[in-house]
Amino acid sequence: MNFPAKILLFGEYGILMNSMALCIPYERFSGGLRYMDRVSGKVSVKEAESNASLMRLLLCLKSNKEKFNFLQLERFEAAVFNGLYFDSSIPAGFGLGSSGALTAAIYRMFATDPQTDGPATIQSQLAAIESCFHGVSSGIDPLTSLLGRAVLLENDPKRITTPDLSPFLENCSLYLIDTHIRANTGELVSQFMERCGHQPFWEKISGEYIPLVNRTIEAATGNDPATFFKSIANYSQFQLDHFEWIIPPAMKKYFFHGIETGDFHLKICGSGGGGYLLALGTNRTSAENYFKLNHLDYTIV
Repeated sequence: MNFPAKILLFGEYGILMNSMALCIPYERFSGGLRYMDRVSGKVSVKEAESNASLMRLLLCLKSNKEKFNFLQLERFEAAVFNGLYFDSSIPAGFGLGSSGALTAAIYRMFATDPQTDGPATIQSQLAAIESCFHGVSSGIDPLTSLLGRAVLLENDPKRITTPDLSPFLENCSLYLIDTHIRANTGELVSQFMERCGHQPFWEKISGEYIPLVNRTIEAATGNDPATFFKSIANYSQFQLDHFEWIIPPAMKKYFFHGIETGDFHLKICGSGGGGYLLALGTNRTSAENYFKLNHLDYTIV
């Protein structure tokens, strides 16, 4: 069984501080657990590296068995020693949830009883597994991959729903722009958490960014285009002003152009630092002409 990549539409970094978040599956890329063919001896470097990665994950899980008692760790260990690996087309370090899809696959195969738990419990358990990769995880990436549907996370009070985004997507074009730079999510998340320990930055996040994330999501899910496009313009500007350390320098001029013209608005996709950027807009012709003129490697979502 394969599990899709994801696109975190809104909520990157804010979700770690209890903002809302909205995530969709992206089926262009996916991955599933397989077993290496050791009999033939045809084991690729990619398969061997993935198996070694699963071994490291296993050691993390076994280091706190009580925390991960919802997993059948003995079965997982036997599978890893028998050549289990993650066969994935999801590019790692590009903000599309490669570790989330892997986490979802492991949960589906090795959870003790995944059918009886509610979405909030599953999200918490998925977050615990994915934290072995990044140090901190919200769990929304693997939950989106596991369900294969859009996921809306609300944190006050905590509620998880699967909204119908078709009205929003009829009014908004989505593009992924490839920066061709691989990022390290764990390092970026650690840097963000460290910055939140400083009062001026934390005040910007808590007082401006989190409310902005929430307004944007509410407008998108409430099919309010006027409010949404006003909010997404502010969203892009906030990231340009305060997340400049995770926006590749060569990409900043495209943020500026989108804000100035309104043809599209750029934001980081996932943890940023490279990978993909997400562009949102209504003027498809102008946006795509601009992307082509500037030789940007873009994909229509």
